[in-house]
Amino acid sequence: MKNRRWTHIIIHHTGAEEKDAQAVRAYHKSLGWRDVGYHYLIERDGRVVPGRDLSLPGAHCRAGRMNFRGIGVACIGNFENHPPLPPQVEALAALLRRLLKEHGIPPGNVLGHREVPGAATLCPGRFFKEEQIRALLASRPEGTRRQISPDRGSLTQNKCSDKIAREVRNHER
Repeated sequence: MKNRRWTHIIIHHTGAEEKDAQAVRAYHKSLGWRDVGYHYLIERDGRVVPGRDLSLPGAHCRAGRMNFRGIGVACIGNFENHPPLPPQVEALAALLRRLLKEHGIPPGNVLGHREVPGAATLCPGRFFKEEQIRALLASRPEGTRRQISPDRGSLTQNKCSDKIAREVRNHER
């Protein structure tokens, strides 16, 4: 089936303290849904777990018909009680960069669930700061990588170490 034309990305928290993405999927299926309502879930350790196939509408945000227009991304946890963990924030920013590029979505169309007009919700929670994600997206746009300097001293000093260092630098560009 052909991928949908996505125009937005909607960020959620699961609103509970589920153990992992599998528990969220099991809960959603227990409601009679065909699969989890989100297209991606981000676990506490930053692992990104694919959810509902992108060829299908989501089941995450009725307001503004975002189930049909917005890719749903949920972080595991209740951000009314605590902030997302740093690995979740980093993974979310990386996933957003990739999705923006792959689907041609403008960065301004990345919204917290509560920012969708007509959505009467606190999601993604009071400790989730959309402006933090926007700052991360602006500071390192898709296609750029953090500059990592290879530690040549940890390699045996020979022709091989210089070659490896060059390859690492070239890979990071």
